[in-house]
Amino acid sequence: MSSEYKYVRTNSKGEKIFRRDTNETFEYVEKYLESKDIYYKSRRGGSMMWIFIDDKEIGTYRQYVYYPTTGRWNSWKSNGFPKKHYRSNGIEDFLTRFALKPHTRVKV
Repeated sequence: MSSEYKYVRTNSKGEKIFRRDTNETFEYVEKYLESKDIYYKSRRGGSMMWIFIDDKEIGTYRQYVYYPTTGRWNSWKSNGFPKKHYRSNGIEDFLTRFALKPHTRVKV
């Protein structure tokens, strides 16, 4: 995985936009999630997937939106797109540092 940010474009406000790729494919991430027995749904057209983490503490699932190519993620919102995304270094990093920790609660 490359940890280098690369210049992508300049937005309409004149801010430079940088991006870091994980170099992970959808197939790799799907196989990884299946090996960990984690439920997910893919949306390849949008380059994203929904990941469902069983939270036994509250008796339901915590839902995340995850972008495999960049490692960006956020808690899933049913009423629109989040204004902020968080960054991970890949699917393993996302799961171990954020999603599988019981105290991780992202307020959206």
